[in-house]
Amino acid sequence: MQEGFVAVNHIATHVVCWGGWLNNNHKHKELVLCIPGNPGVTGYYTSFLETVYSNLGIPVWVICHAGHELPPQGDNLRTSTNCSGVYGLQEQINHKVAFIEKYVPADVKIYLIGHSIGCQLVLEALKHANIRSKVKKCYLLFPTIERLATSPNGKFLTNLILPVVPVIVFLAWIFALLPMTVRRGLLHVYFAVRRSRDDAINATLDLIDPTVLRNVFFFAADEMSRVVDLDCEVLISNCDILFLYYGTTDGWAPLQYYKELQKSCPQVKSAVCKENFEHAFVLSCSKDVGNMVSDWIKEERAK
Repeated sequence: MQEGFVAVNHIATHVVCWGGWLNNNHKHKELVLCIPGNPGVTGYYTSFLETVYSNLGIPVWVICHAGHELPPQGDNLRTSTNCSGVYGLQEQINHKVAFIEKYVPADVKIYLIGHSIGCQLVLEALKHANIRSKVKKCYLLFPTIERLATSPNGKFLTNLILPVVPVIVFLAWIFALLPMTVRRGLLHVYFAVRRSRDDAINATLDLIDPTVLRNVFFFAADEMSRVVDLDCEVLISNCDILFLYYGTTDGWAPLQYYKELQKSCPQVKSAVCKENFEHAFVLSCSKDVGNMVSDWIKEERAK
């Protein structure tokens, strides 16, 4: 695994790679690229993607969302790029398109994995012909691609969380003042209670930064207002490369959305999870989902 920050659209962007660093992959003609959900912190996806890489042996990359990870103090990219801006849905789309155009050669075929709002970014990226020509298959996991604000979790976020974001950001500032041992200890207890992966602590330390949280919530609020109607046109026009995977108890993409998708876009291949994987699978069942997605990609490569 190699990781580092690069400039994408003048934004410091954290990228994690397995199988070689970005431009050092010329000999490979296939690539797995993961577009995360929100928060778009790459650390949450390492166990999942390490599993994918170990199963497939082809390069695997994950890119953070603009503004969701900051370079360390003293890093040149921290001063030479825009680390203080806020980025909504369209800026995140532009960010992913620019990254693919800059770093993925034209002759490399991409297996795109989108998670949550990352699925919407994938669909928007497919509207660019130069991106679409590179994509072999898209796997959209627990897709939040319609009616976000009226979903159960969307209502909770809009009515109860977004109004108190300034308080949350202030508490994050207080948290950042605590000694690292105390911060790690608190997070260890939290994840132990949730029975989640302990290796998510580092990613959560990156997340609980006032600047990062401001960006995360700004993006979330913009999602609520912009992700409304299902884009049947992009789904149908790309139905040959799309596979949508819904959860049984997903508060962001209820099962009703899946049933209505089948009626409105019957050409699009989709399925419901039979394993009770959570929407935030990266916290509880990363390896299981990694093995499942690896099997899907193996089937596609065998065709």
